[in-house]
Amino acid sequence: MPVAKIHVLEGQYDEARLGKVSRAVQSGLISALGIPPEDFFQIIHVLPRSQFLHTPSFLGLKYSDGLIVLEITFISGRTREKRLGLLKALNDEVVAAAAISPDDLMITFYEVPGENISFGRGLAQRAHISDENEGKARIAHIASSTRESRPTRMHCDCCPAFIIKS
Repeated sequence: MPVAKIHVLEGQYDEARLGKVSRAVQSGLISALGIPPEDFFQIIHVLPRSQFLHTPSFLGLKYSDGLIVLEITFISGRTREKRLGLLKALNDEVVAAAAISPDDLMITFYEVPGENISFGRGLAQRAHISDENEGKARIAHIASSTRESRPTRMHCDCCPAFIIKS
């Protein structure tokens, strides 16, 4: 379900180069997340300089006019390791395809619950994914919170569950 928004500066990317970037983004999503190839949703914005503004450097990184701002929206529930792997895969693929500096790819992920997305007909076709992930996370949290030796009943700080520690 990932939706990719690719933002670039006008005059820096012709159709062929944008096609390479598009394919690299999809390839990174497939390799890192295991999505099927037909799960393909992208929006490409080619913006005039007056609408594509950024600092020349930040956090020790140097940005050129070839900067690509990539936004990926997907259903929440992937592990931290999976998201970090996706950052690396996207950077590797897009940097090679666009022939840009590794500094010139800024990536932002937006995670949303499955019930907040409709692929059509006004239905939340992936609502169950968020429910499954939330349940797994709660079970793992409770299991990890009950590994102490003294029995104690306490309220969990991050969810409405009570935990009995033994």
